[in-house]
Amino acid sequence: MPAGFKTFGPWFTRERADVWQPVNPEDARYANRVGYWIVPLARLKRGVTLPQAQLQMDVLGQALEKAYRQQNKGVGAEVVPRHETLYKSSQKSLYPVLGAVGFILLIGCVNVANLMLSRTESRRKEYSVRASLGAGRRRLMQQLLVESGLLTLPGGLLGVLLSFWGIHLMGAISKVGALWTHNSHGLQDLPDAENIRINGRVLLFAGGLSLLTALLFGMAPAFRASRADLQDALREGESRTVTGKHRGTRYLLVVAEVALAMVLLVGAGLMINSLLRMLLPSPGFDPANVLTMTVLFSPTGGKYLEKSPGKPMERISPKVTAYHQQLIEGISAPPGVESIGMITMLPPLGSGGRTFSIVGHPAPDKRPFVGFNEVSPSYFRTMRIPLKRGRYFDERDTTNAPWVVIVSETTANRYFPNEDPIGQQILLRCTYVTEVDEERPRQIVGVVGEVKQAGMGGIHPLVYESYLQQPEVYPGGSDAFHLAGTLVIRTTSDVRAHAADITTSVKQMVKEMDPDQPVTDISTMEDMLGEYMSRDKTYVLVLGVFAGIAVVLAAIGVYGVLSYFVNQRTRELGIRFALGAQRRDVFVLVAKLGLTLAGAGLAIGVALALGLNRFMKQHFRLFHVKTTDPATYVAVGILLVSIALLACYIPACRATKVDPMTALRHD
Repeated sequence: MPAGFKTFGPWFTRERADVWQPVNPEDARYANRVGYWIVPLARLKRGVTLPQAQLQMDVLGQALEKAYRQQNKGVGAEVVPRHETLYKSSQKSLYPVLGAVGFILLIGCVNVANLMLSRTESRRKEYSVRASLGAGRRRLMQQLLVESGLLTLPGGLLGVLLSFWGIHLMGAISKVGALWTHNSHGLQDLPDAENIRINGRVLLFAGGLSLLTALLFGMAPAFRASRADLQDALREGESRTVTGKHRGTRYLLVVAEVALAMVLLVGAGLMINSLLRMLLPSPGFDPANVLTMTVLFSPTGGKYLEKSPGKPMERISPKVTAYHQQLIEGISAPPGVESIGMITMLPPLGSGGRTFSIVGHPAPDKRPFVGFNEVSPSYFRTMRIPLKRGRYFDERDTTNAPWVVIVSETTANRYFPNEDPIGQQILLRCTYVTEVDEERPRQIVGVVGEVKQAGMGGIHPLVYESYLQQPEVYPGGSDAFHLAGTLVIRTTSDVRAHAADITTSVKQMVKEMDPDQPVTDISTMEDMLGEYMSRDKTYVLVLGVFAGIAVVLAAIGVYGVLSYFVNQRTRELGIRFALGAQRRDVFVLVAKLGLTLAGAGLAIGVALALGLNRFMKQHFRLFHVKTTDPATYVAVGILLVSIALLACYIPACRATKVDPMTALRHD
């Protein structure tokens, strides 16, 4: 398979596959059809539609239900396009990027329209001469549209060249993100990033869009030029006064691009704010100087697992618990190791799930759901998860002792709001394939601090079980949580200085205990967190670049209009100076116009951003931030006002330097 090929399973869409092996048809789980852990893939024949394929699968599903009544009763097959299942989750992430590109296109078009309007105003006399010599309105409009098209053609060709360079730019941006996140994934975290190419359809779409924008934004100046007033335009000195009739259009265009920039910056600002709120607060543990690696026993049978006859249950050998216990005790010996713990699934990668009932409380209509993990007694100290109440697990919590459980603060506060959770008993139920209660209830002995176990975006109710207190028999498929063990090893100093020695020591120890058992997923905790966050950071970087481009284009638009304003009103400014106006007054006049336009754009932009709340909620992955977050709106507003002030400064300074005598002689 090609390098970078990824697996298809819903749990492993981000995992690279290194080795494939065929399914063993004699395996008990396969032969007895226990669970639903195989995903069939099929390529449709030409001309076969999805409904036709679904009809065939319905017939096949009914046949399987008759052949395997116990396992396949009520089980069918749904035909789903693979492309949809692979990339559907990415669509929401790409919509904001598409919207950002659209806003930048509109802002660029507004700038081009402003430029064309200004050129049209400055050439009014030329068009009047052409009209007086017999050129019709159609001929004048054709001339302007051709000029607009010629302006678009080299711009489009340059854009094609820049697009090839832009892919490399995205790679550079992703490398910045990789440095930021301390991992090497970068752009590869974007969906199907390795296949990003410039193809014919994209070029055709971009070319057509460029031509369409040339026609649309060249039409208004062309129409205006074709309506030139011959007498006014040819009259001496009119070129400096009649333009005041048409300044409103250019002002509206500037207001529009500031408003568009406001919307784009609000979207980017909300995502950046959300990301900062995810990164700055603690994940609930100390990731510094922690090395992680996984020891996963095969869930398909062998010496650690056997099928219970007649039931969809699987029996795990006591060797698994003894193996993990021996491994934890042995690893603490190498130099540089401060402590070692173990958990089934590392935060923030997720957890298992259980429903539960509280012993002695009325049973609710719907049992509450909590995240669940098996941990070693030393896990909380190794990860430095604070104890809020009660105690941690210890070596006394064995299979023969009363079973215990530790809960998170959210679990304690939500389900024991008016009573002390310590001493309460809960009965956990597995719901993986069939609903099965655990053998006995567990007593709550401790409450620990919150951990962002299932993603960095929020807090969820969690319970922790000791891996020493587990049943021997599990419902089919749920045994994976006991078979998997991820080691967390805290070092006394820089983890990278000790990682190689510790990894070699662990591998050697595992080899001595079981030569066939691999050690996988070796990483530092900080690198793992960085990799998990890299996709969000990459999107934020891309949106940040687009937002920066929007700000620059908006500043150019404000500057262009004010510069043209000063140039066209040179005579007026000279008269003001001759009548005693101070330079400060002229500076304020120009700056006030720029700030008025920017202020109007900001007001419209805020209204547009608030109006797009529903879209932003659906397509922006926001954590701990509302789409109406006032801090983001204020920060973006201050930024745009500052940019507008900078754009006003040069034209305003130039206006104060107008020589009254020269201006009064100016035609």
